[in-house]
Amino acid sequence: MKRSKPRMLVFSHICSPQYVTGAEKLLLFMIRELLPAFSCTVVVPNEGVVAEQARGLGIPVIIQEIPLVVSVYLALPHMMNELEEKKRDKSWRELFLLLHRQRPDIVLVNTCVHPLPAIAARTLDIPVVWAIMETLRETPHTGEAAALIEQHADYVVGISESTAAPLRTPGLLPKTTIIHPSWEHSALLQETWPMNRINRRKQLGISDGHKLIGYISSSIFEAKGLEHFMQMAVEVAERFPGAIFLIVGNPVDNGYFERCLDHARSRNLMERFRWIRFEEQIETIYPAMDIVVVPSLTSEGFGMTALEGMVFGKPIVVYGSGGLAEIAGATGNEEYAAPTGDVEGLFSRVCKLLGDERNLLAVGERNAATATQVFGVAAYREKLRNFVAGLALHGYAPPRLVRGTGPTVYLFQEGMLRPFGTEKAFLDAGHRFEEVRGVPDEWIAALPQGVPIGGAAALQRRKPGKRIRRGKAGRHGRGAGWQRRTTGRRERLRSGTTRRARRRGARA
Repeated sequence: MKRSKPRMLVFSHICSPQYVTGAEKLLLFMIRELLPAFSCTVVVPNEGVVAEQARGLGIPVIIQEIPLVVSVYLALPHMMNELEEKKRDKSWRELFLLLHRQRPDIVLVNTCVHPLPAIAARTLDIPVVWAIMETLRETPHTGEAAALIEQHADYVVGISESTAAPLRTPGLLPKTTIIHPSWEHSALLQETWPMNRINRRKQLGISDGHKLIGYISSSIFEAKGLEHFMQMAVEVAERFPGAIFLIVGNPVDNGYFERCLDHARSRNLMERFRWIRFEEQIETIYPAMDIVVVPSLTSEGFGMTALEGMVFGKPIVVYGSGGLAEIAGATGNEEYAAPTGDVEGLFSRVCKLLGDERNLLAVGERNAATATQVFGVAAYREKLRNFVAGLALHGYAPPRLVRGTGPTVYLFQEGMLRPFGTEKAFLDAGHRFEEVRGVPDEWIAALPQGVPIGGAAALQRRKPGKRIRRGKAGRHGRGAGWQRRTTGRRERLRSGTTRRARRRGARA
């Protein structure tokens, strides 16, 4: 009989209702490329664009809210306390039930802000692939965040050297693979680009003589550098009367967004600016542009906007840090990477391109060729194929008889733990102590408890804080430790019976 594909449960940290973030876009692309090797199911916190697109690919979608822990990405001192707080939420228990019901062979977790699925999966001994799509913030606690990932990931996939840099520890190095993002060129419908350029520029009121300089970010907030773009743009607008500027993105902070626009208002230049909140079909946006500017103030995990601009044959001007610096270096665009925060650097590079039409077109053509050569889908698939070939899959073996550090043994039945009230109830049910599997106390605490088996809810009474000594089987509770305790108790019972019988005989 033909063996079915192994099952992969994929956890997306967000599912935006109106737009797709870069991390969501990269995850969806990875899932699609994994479909020949895995039967995938996607878990999202709510309905949204990614859920809709996944269903369009025939991928089952589960809606289940799981709290994020953003302090891991920010490497804040309270991240472990926040993590423990999230474990007290009912969603932590529901996460275990989800894993038990789905019984995946492997779990894929997206971004470092989504640690709970990785922790739960590892608790159940399910292999974990953790996709890191952002660069951990550099703080005194970055090592602690990296240690958390090391502890709960069997494999780590970084999308750039920037994302992998904080994870270059002795324990993480053997686990980490770099797979740069890519795209499926046929999905971009290249044959439509000329007409898309005409139509979009007509909608925006832009003639052939104008040069359109674009800024794109799915979510607009301060770290994405829109204010720096605006400061650069108003200076370029006064030098080049034919320059028009397009902002594409959804403002997260309206106050910040309005402050950015004030740079144009104060110079009476608002008629030179256009704004589109969101456009899912990027092949209708990029062809209309002449230059793409990516002034991110944070160390980007990769910088997909810059790569997309090159794929569409556009010159790019970026702040050269993190993944953006890697893209610029790999494609020969070092001269168009300004130091992060250097608005004058953005201005001078954009002006250089606008002042030389022939160079502007040549740089765009070169970018299209180089982007395909370095980051094309053929190279991506080869790296992904090698990565998948090295995965060790053993799946999820549902536990049957379990206990934590306490004395109570539980029967795991239909997603619930039923405690044995007495040792006699356990033995009368035909079980042996060697069959009991040790599990973390947090796992037991997370699951709902059913009706006790055989009366009282504890195997035996013992003083608070007194721990049961383990045998050679250690945390798994198999063998010597349980056997010695059971045998000892039986011997004591037998000897006590014998003494009582002798006393009765003597009295007789």
